[in-house]
Amino acid sequence: MVDQDSESASKGPKPSDENLSISSRQVFIFLLTYGAYVVVYFTRKPFSVAKSTLKTEGVHTEAELGAIDTAFLVAYAVGQFGAGTADSIFGARIGLSLCFVGTGVCALIFGSDVTKEVRSVTWMVNGLFQALFFPFIMNVLNQWFPPSTRGRAFGLWTTCQQVGGFATSAFGAYVLGHPELTWHYVFIWPAFLAFALSFVCLTLLQTSPDTATSLADSPAKDFAPQNSSSPTILSFFQVLCLENMLNVGGGYFCIKLVRYIFLGWLPFYLTSVLEYSAAEAVLLSTAFDIAGAVGSIACGFVSDKVFGGRSLMAVAPMCLLCGIFAAAYPLVASYGKVYNMATMGLVGLMVAGPDSVLGGAACAQVCDRAGHPSATTSATGIANGMGSVGAIASGMLPIIVKERYGWNVLFYFLGALCACGALCVLPMALTGYREMRQEASDKEKQKAV
Repeated sequence: MVDQDSESASKGPKPSDENLSISSRQVFIFLLTYGAYVVVYFTRKPFSVAKSTLKTEGVHTEAELGAIDTAFLVAYAVGQFGAGTADSIFGARIGLSLCFVGTGVCALIFGSDVTKEVRSVTWMVNGLFQALFFPFIMNVLNQWFPPSTRGRAFGLWTTCQQVGGFATSAFGAYVLGHPELTWHYVFIWPAFLAFALSFVCLTLLQTSPDTATSLADSPAKDFAPQNSSSPTILSFFQVLCLENMLNVGGGYFCIKLVRYIFLGWLPFYLTSVLEYSAAEAVLLSTAFDIAGAVGSIACGFVSDKVFGGRSLMAVAPMCLLCGIFAAAYPLVASYGKVYNMATMGLVGLMVAGPDSVLGGAACAQVCDRAGHPSATTSATGIANGMGSVGAIASGMLPIIVKERYGWNVLFYFLGALCACGALCVLPMALTGYREMRQEASDKEKQKAV
């Protein structure tokens, strides 16, 4: 039964102060979480920025640096699998505040005059804190943005990863290039920034709207829960067994592995195989990052505007196209810089969209369809944990494949991984397609009547 307020709203609601305040608060929450995640990179990426300096100054050997990196990634993956439990204990607001304190302390200790062993353990612990930021923030955004706008909101929001990475690199370059500063400040100064964000999140972050407006009022009925049972706390394995949860996680594993191999090995391929200079390789590889930012935004807008919020309908074809471009890359790259940049840009464009959706909006969709929207944090942690396993594999797997079969086979392998990612999300994409056809059919019947 539809009440009078709903009927009047469907005829075209007039702007009200309440609607305007909700909209302004959505913008505030978006900008607050966007800025917060940019700051997260300042306590995540310093190790990568200062790695060569740590080796040159004899602080750590190359083997020790590799071990620290691996320990961080393993802890990061483990931490994301436990995100649901952390959310049920602390909640997003307190959880984010504690994580900022924790990662700040880790950065502060690493930048201090401590032993190698202490630094190694500290950075591994930092991986646990870093793992929880994304699931917590995705839960907050899921509460504030209805399914009909999540694609655009999440697509725009994930550009903070590129912004954070660039800002951290620029900050590190300034500190390491300054004659009166040492590598310690690359870690110490961001630690105090993290402490400040802890206070900001604790005092200003509102994890959900405090008005009567809810996601159920959204026009995106396609993601409405299929049952209206009261919210229950699901265990890790119950969330893992939700319909299509493993599909999303498996797809994210494939896409994350492809993206991280390109990010980590593209400059090396350009210098060692195509014989570009180091400077040219770095410059050319930026096409992948720039196109990736565009791809995240484009995927979100297409999901909402074309497919009515059914993001997986955009993800599946993008995965397939990414596979085609990745497999074709070694064949096209040798024809010159223009063809090289164009092809790697197309790969970046097509891989970034699925990467942003599968790590956020797709997890919310799985939980909404199952009637357990409160499990979004745990679902996001599971999907990102599976994706992080792919990130860990991106370190040694390319070496094994290229040494045994050559670079071309490595890129063919990446193309096959993209195809596997598309197959993982295909059931959800087909469901969305059937729903769109049903909606179109219903509209035609209404017009006929």
